[in-house]
Amino acid sequence: MADATTPAAYAPLEYVRQVYDRTVPLYDYGAVGQAGFPQWQAELRAKVAALLGGFSAPRGDLAPQVLATVEKDGYTQQKIEITSEPGVRLPLYVLTPQSGQAPYPAVIALNGHGSGVQEVIGEPQDEQIADHMRRCNHDYGRQLARQGFLVFAPEQRGFGERREQEDIAQAPGQSSCRQASMNALLLGRTMCGMRVWDVMRVIDFAEDYAGRTGAANLATLACVGLSGGGTITTFATAMDPRITTAVISGYFCSWQWSIMAMRHCEDNYVPGILQHAEMADVGALIAPRPLLIEAGTEDPIFPLPGVHDAHGKLAQVYAMLDAQERLALDVFAGEHQWHGTIAVDWLRRWL
Repeated sequence: MADATTPAAYAPLEYVRQVYDRTVPLYDYGAVGQAGFPQWQAELRAKVAALLGGFSAPRGDLAPQVLATVEKDGYTQQKIEITSEPGVRLPLYVLTPQSGQAPYPAVIALNGHGSGVQEVIGEPQDEQIADHMRRCNHDYGRQLARQGFLVFAPEQRGFGERREQEDIAQAPGQSSCRQASMNALLLGRTMCGMRVWDVMRVIDFAEDYAGRTGAANLATLACVGLSGGGTITTFATAMDPRITTAVISGYFCSWQWSIMAMRHCEDNYVPGILQHAEMADVGALIAPRPLLIEAGTEDPIFPLPGVHDAHGKLAQVYAMLDAQERLALDVFAGEHQWHGTIAVDWLRRWL
């Protein structure tokens, strides 16, 4: 709401909220039944892909290069670099369990805001970042590897090593989201879309890697992530059917309650999406694949009422598809963090 000194008619956010209130998304899932659902999914998936900026980059040679191999406690860690698109190299870590027997269940683990993939693999650069990692329980890539999952953990654009030099020089946790996101919009692209493309290329690599090594059977593949990692898990799973199950933590919340209600990083914004879909509609692009949503009771940036709103609407879709057991909500006592308590059993069940 406008404050006491600003008339509501002057406040730009108040106007935007009014536009939201009178906007009915063109692809509101409630407008179709079970028979029309596949066509609805195909049309909305194509629309969301276009709004993200499209996925037209050539799928050229991945040109993988192994940069380092290190034995860790319970798993072997490789750092590998691949080509995402012409002129773009993508570093990622492959964590292979040392116990059990291949093929292992495979998971793509995506980092949220912070110092990047180093937190996901449990290698914080300093004590401040280590504290952030512990508070957010952000090392879920390492945790999953120790529990028998083959983990692919890419560095997302704008984080860690994939930042601009001025941001790298400033602080370990300083992202390069803002300027890259804004400039991408000028070109009809989005940071979200570029990160989703990177996930698609990681899947291309994972399929090749699994075929060569026998380390995994990519008939099933999970994607998991917290916060910004949850954002890309949502959109990547919605866009790429090769992801067969997902865990979205600290993100799945109606945009009215979250992205529109408070300041968020620029990488969250997809131009025009609310004309076509709300969060639950994008989530319906995942249905009927298994999906676990995590939400902290005290998460300040993805409030629980918005989580229940989005989950409740999505639950109607899963019920329509007779797939109620494939959608779960883990509400835990905590803030903006990865929970993981239900997630491990969920992943084992569906992988």
